Order: sequence, then structure tokens, then C-alpha cells
Amino acid sequence: MRELLLEPLDAAAIQVQEEPALDIALPQVFTQPELTTLQRGKFPQVELLAAKLYHAHVAHQGTSALGPDYQALVNEFQPLFAWAMACWDYLLSTEGCRFVSRNGDEKLYARGDYRAVTDRDFSRMVHRIFRACVFAFAQQPPGPSLSTYVRAHFWAAVVHAYQQLNEPADPRQRTLTAYSYLRCVPYQFLNAYHHDLVYTILQRLPYPEYQALDLYFLNFLTLETAAQTMGLPPDASEEILRRGLLTLLRDQRLVYCLLRQIERY
Repeated sequence: MRELLLEPLDAAAIQVQEEPALDIALPQVFTQPELTTLQRGKFPQVELLAAKLYHAHVAHQGTSALGPDYQALVNEFQPLFAWAMACWDYLLSTEGCRFVSRNGDEKLYARGDYRAVTDRDFSRMVHRIFRACVFAFAQQPPGPSLSTYVRAHFWAAVVHAYQQLNEPADPRQRTLTAYSYLRCVPYQFLNAYHHDLVYTILQRLPYPEYQALDLYFLNFLTLETAAQTMGLPPDASEEILRRGLLTLLRDQRLVYCLLRQIERY
């Protein structure tokens, strides 16, 4: 993905003061508990049950619930689920917070399009990945036990799925970051004065510059997608965006800083 790079201004030109370093303590990193026991040991034929569940899933084309057989398998692997939920703090401290799109009533009285992932969301993810592991194991030739397969693949799949939440639902947009709960389309500043100021000043710019700034900063599009929307080559679109930013830096420094701040989120 292309990045927006601005050349440093001449020493005689307007400069923006660098932010001072924050004097804060480093966040605590939790230790991942050891995975000792996966099963309760009360259901010895888990491999046959996994094959039965997979064939039922294929027969119904994934349209019906898995029923009591799957619940029995979940109960057998209850130590695994308890361990996974105990890893929630560890995952947060090593991978950072993730965000998912708000749906339906979640958007009422909410400024951002995203909300933070909760432990309930993580629990659903854990169950979904466990089910995927069971179906994947059922398609393997006879070999290791289901317990061995889950131990080898389960946690790696959980981490991968959690990391994938960093990607925006719209592939035209830039990658989400650790503060994307603030993000909405078009972008809405938390301070009403800043919000009105930015939108008022941008609308006074020549239309190509306004469009470039709006697509990139306020709608989070990548440089390539913004250029396609404008019907211009990427270099031409980036030059218009650069020109608009330099105009703001010279005449409306606060608006310039507010727009560049969006890139941090």
C-alpha cells in the first residue's frame, strides 16, 4: 500500500512543533497460562464424533445446527475453552485491542462505525475456530488424535483470526489501527468546533484538493483507491493531495494538524 510522504519544508517555511514524548509507564504484558489438559476424559470416541458431525454438516450444507452431539464435544473439551478465555488478557497485551463494525442498534447514539472487541466476541471466535478445527480434522487421513490436532492448530488459528480484525471491512480503506474506534465514514471529529472548522475550510479549497483530502482523510481510502475515484493516475492524485496539505499548513495550520492526526487512528 502506498504511503503519503510529505517532503520536509525549508527552514524558513512554517513548521509544526513536534509533540513532546509522553512520560507514561509501559503497559503490562500478561503471561499466557500453560495449556495442560484439553479434554475432560469422559468421552473417549471424540474422533468418531468429529467425523459424524462433519458428515452431518456437509449433508445439510451447513444450514442446520450441530445439535447435542456438538454440545457433547464442547463439554468434553471444556478445559480447552477455559484455557482460551484465560488467555484473553495475554492476547490483549501482546496484540492490542481490535475493533469490529457496529451493526443495527449498536449505531444508535454512537459516533464511530466501530466498537472494541469484547470478551464475549472473543468467546464466539474461540468456538468458531474450534468448530473449524474439528471439521478440518475430520477431513484429514487417519493419523493423530483430535486432541493432538487441536493442540497444534487451535491457538495459531485464534491469533490469526484476531489479527485479521485489524483489516477494514471495506478493502478500499486503509488498515485499521489501535484507535480505530474513533473512526467513522465520513470522519467525525469528537470536538464540534474542530468538526465544523475542518469541513468549512476544506470546502473553500479548489475542488480537486478538497476531493483528494476528503477521500484520503475523511473517508480513509487508500491512495490508489482515491486516485481511481478521482479518475487520475496515482502520482497526479498524490500531488493534488500534497498541494492541498501544504496550502492548509500555510494558511490553516490547525486544520492541517487535525487532518494529519487522523492518520494516527
